[in-house]
Amino acid sequence: MLKEEILNALREKGEMTSTELMEYLRDKGLEFSALEFREVLADMVRRGEVEKAVDYSRRKFLFRLPQRS
Repeated sequence: MLKEEILNALREKGEMTSTELMEYLRDKGLEFSALEFREVLADMVRRGEVEKAVDYSRRKFLFRLPQRS
């Protein structure tokens, strides 16, 4: 369930930091621990379902849906 909500949020909002993504999902009423969120997001990155990119100006990692070529 959390995985699907992360994908939906990234489709809706585009790229986001993990903090922005977590706050967005909690604002939608989802309940989860920070550890659960980090584990699901890390697994999605490893599987290639979500991309992790660096935003040097903000000094943050951004998460987004994979870019199709």
